[in-house]
Amino acid sequence: MELRKRSYCDQVLRVNLSSGEFETTPLPGETMPQILGGKGLGAWMFYHEQSPGVDPLSPENHLFFHNGPLTGTTAPTAGRFGCTTLSPATRTYSDTYCGGYWGQTLKYAGYDALVVTGAAQEPVVLVIDDDQIELRSAKHLWGLNISQATQRLRDELGQDWQVLTIGPPGEKQRNLAGIFNDSRALARGGVGAVMGSKNLKAILTRGSGSVKVHDPDRYQRALQLAFRAVRMSSETTLLNREGTLNILEIVNVMGALPTRNFQQGQFEAAENLSGDSFRKHNWNKDYACFGCPIACGKYTRPLEDDLVIEGPEYETTYALGPNCAIGDRETIIRLNWWCDEYGIDTISAGGVVGLVMEMFERGQIAADDLDGIEPRFGDAGAALALVEKMAKVEGCGEWLGQGVAAIAEKYPGAQPYAMHVKGLEMPAYHPNAAKGTALAYAVSERGACHLRGAPLGELFSGSADPLSIEGKAQLFRDHQADKAVWDSACLCYFPGYGMKLKELWQLVVAATGFDYPAVKDFELVGERISTLARMINVREGFSREADTLPMRNLGQPMVGGPADGHVVELAPMLDEYYGLMGWDSQGVPTPQRLKTLQLINGHDHSI
Repeated sequence: MELRKRSYCDQVLRVNLSSGEFETTPLPGETMPQILGGKGLGAWMFYHEQSPGVDPLSPENHLFFHNGPLTGTTAPTAGRFGCTTLSPATRTYSDTYCGGYWGQTLKYAGYDALVVTGAAQEPVVLVIDDDQIELRSAKHLWGLNISQATQRLRDELGQDWQVLTIGPPGEKQRNLAGIFNDSRALARGGVGAVMGSKNLKAILTRGSGSVKVHDPDRYQRALQLAFRAVRMSSETTLLNREGTLNILEIVNVMGALPTRNFQQGQFEAAENLSGDSFRKHNWNKDYACFGCPIACGKYTRPLEDDLVIEGPEYETTYALGPNCAIGDRETIIRLNWWCDEYGIDTISAGGVVGLVMEMFERGQIAADDLDGIEPRFGDAGAALALVEKMAKVEGCGEWLGQGVAAIAEKYPGAQPYAMHVKGLEMPAYHPNAAKGTALAYAVSERGACHLRGAPLGELFSGSADPLSIEGKAQLFRDHQADKAVWDSACLCYFPGYGMKLKELWQLVVAATGFDYPAVKDFELVGERISTLARMINVREGFSREADTLPMRNLGQPMVGGPADGHVVELAPMLDEYYGLMGWDSQGVPTPQRLKTLQLINGHDHSI
């Protein structure tokens, strides 16, 4: 199979930092129709190339950066790429995705994936310039934040380079650390800590190649249909005008906006944090990632000290706003700046601050433990002080930067209201008010996540009663398969508010020439990939016991709002979901289902 004529480069760049050696290998050609690329390729490489049970911060843990077949094409949002590794925060399989402009540049340099193994003796930068690969010293960059390191590297090499880098929290291997391409991030699960453990400060890419689709005429027809679907969508129009914050008031009305560390589902100052409010008072310019027709990103007007950010997004605003009872837009912008400038995940940072505020109010932590900070809900100054500590990895920030689960281990009294799943802090939808999303949080292979098939339509579109568990297992299963395909094609999910899986299927078939006779066959690819990710976690020792939620969701009824009195009835949804997936009662995929999905053959050999 000639993959170079099917929207692939057919090259994986492998860099061993311990030895300083590089090599390229081809993609697993006959397997590619089964895994597609992106998430599927990352999971396949992880399963086959990494031994189980390694320390996530050891040289034995691999970093897999991966493109999809549509990365670098003219498809909507075709600059997206992903990273797969073993998470130091959760010790699970973890994949995370990023927009910006780095992904297509790696592909134009000639690579579908980059695999980083081992660890350098001293800080280094990896430079990829088409087929010219080089490791350079990064001693002079160590300790710099994201924008400082990015600018220094562009000053040294040229402004046409794309830079992927970590800040001090990544260097010091904190669980909240992400990897940043300018203002866009591989944010969740501590991927920045893994990169830091390898003494890898940054990866620079520049490429002069292009992508060849299999059937150009068919691809152009599919492209026209895809762009038309995106343009016709009222949701994407809202995203352009109000960014991801266009949903905040809706989520609040539905009683699903986590407030005061998930004690409530409605925030009294929600209107002040809406997309409309930010558009009127704070934003002055749109931002679009490579190939994006939506431009959901927003730049802020300079504050008094000239501080500017690209953002804040909805998830950031929830975490650093309502979750901490902060309703001031300028404070949230400043908190967002600290996270982006130093390289930490805003969702997790807000989860930590919200937890510590509740602990302090309950008398379970003292100011002496927090370098004199007295954090109470709504205290903007305390929130800024805590986030600065985490960003600079100073004082209490050293252990706060390890996340909610680590804090609850240090202070066991906080366990019942430590809002995480498998060690990953929870996103911006209260499980008690959205039962299908609750199931998604519990099952997601990387920990609490709204981007692994959570059926958010139960809140937005009226497609299902958010407070009922009936039919939620099937709804989540279908969304999970669809989302795995989007992440394997490596497109942003936002075009999916206009495009449906059919339009994505049309693009992928035209670009790759793979034989997916109908959309249903495409859905099977998604289920196969989600199951492969599950197999990795099973191999790492995870089963049903880990597919759970905090006690605040399972045993503490919601107070106020439409979900008043509700808890999450998780067990029956899990049973139904496992049955639909062909997994046993402990959540382990059965041999029969693995054979049906072609994940093992008749001799029990995996694909």
